[in-house]
Amino acid sequence: MVTETRTSRQERTARTSGALSLRAVVTALVVIAALLGVLTVAAAQLPSMWGHMIVMTLIWAGLATAWNVVGGFAGQISLGHAGFFGVGAYASTLLYVDYGISPWFGLLVAIVLGAALAWAIGIPSFRLRGPYFALSTLAFGLIVFHLSVHLRDLTYGQVGVPVPYDPSFGNMIFPDRWQYVILAGLFLVLCLAVSQAIARSRMGYRLAAVRDDEDAARALGVNTSRVKLVAAIFSGGMAAGVGTIYSQYILFLSPDSVFGIAVSIEALALAVVGGAGFVFGPLVGAAVLVPVSHIVLARFGGDAPGVHTLVYSAVLIFVVLLVPGGLWSLVERVKLRVRARNGPPVSAAEEQQVKEGELV
Repeated sequence: MVTETRTSRQERTARTSGALSLRAVVTALVVIAALLGVLTVAAAQLPSMWGHMIVMTLIWAGLATAWNVVGGFAGQISLGHAGFFGVGAYASTLLYVDYGISPWFGLLVAIVLGAALAWAIGIPSFRLRGPYFALSTLAFGLIVFHLSVHLRDLTYGQVGVPVPYDPSFGNMIFPDRWQYVILAGLFLVLCLAVSQAIARSRMGYRLAAVRDDEDAARALGVNTSRVKLVAAIFSGGMAAGVGTIYSQYILFLSPDSVFGIAVSIEALALAVVGGAGFVFGPLVGAAVLVPVSHIVLARFGGDAPGVHTLVYSAVLIFVVLLVPGGLWSLVERVKLRVRARNGPPVSAAEEQQVKEGELV
């Protein structure tokens, strides 16, 4: 009886943190590997528009996954992730353009810089809560944006930074889009693996406690400032790494393209639609919203400017209203139904929590 009680408690804790079981993780990785193979073949065979859409979906999924660590697991709504994304993009690009240093090394530098910047910003910002924290991260993003505009000797300002097209593995520049699918896909898998490791660790459970009730978590002995800061460090490092992948794919950087507030909003929206707090929620959100945006833009962009934004917003509102917990919460509901049939009963409160996204 003791073993059953402990197992039940562990399963409940894992659901609260948004983590997956070991069996589910293995299954998910196999499915992701298969999907990555399919997407690679599709990018090689389909017209360039579809290949571009696939690559951008993977890149945005990586950024949303990075945001999810601090925004979903810890419940700290960040509006400044464009700052980490842009710093990573500019760091690797400037090292490559100005000093000839390989972007592979620049990727490591970007991750370290993003993590260090998140640590520096997190120390004062995590003293704030709710809308005040969100506003502080928004201010951080705007400060970095304006610095990138005015520090022309370093960032080239609004002129932007073109990346010389010299395809080679060492330059992280490839002639075909399917190669970028592999690059972006592998980094996304790394981000998902880090998220899963965090979610199933003690820190993941502590982050879930902080998200649900920070005062209660502190009363139980959780060092809330520390766990939030650690989450921010991982989140900032991953976001900066995604920025490097983006810069090596687009081959041109400007302050608006990587530091703009739209980048931060996009990361937040994809995570919320997919299921903030679920490990695979941001991936699902990106898989839905990014293709919708690209397809509508390609179809109506020339004849009706702005219609893709209207459709994108409509889909976003539709999902948020009908599935408050995000699309991945539908999967959790199915899992609860299966557990109710084959295992211990599911309480009405637990089912309502999943439905409303409170157990994510």
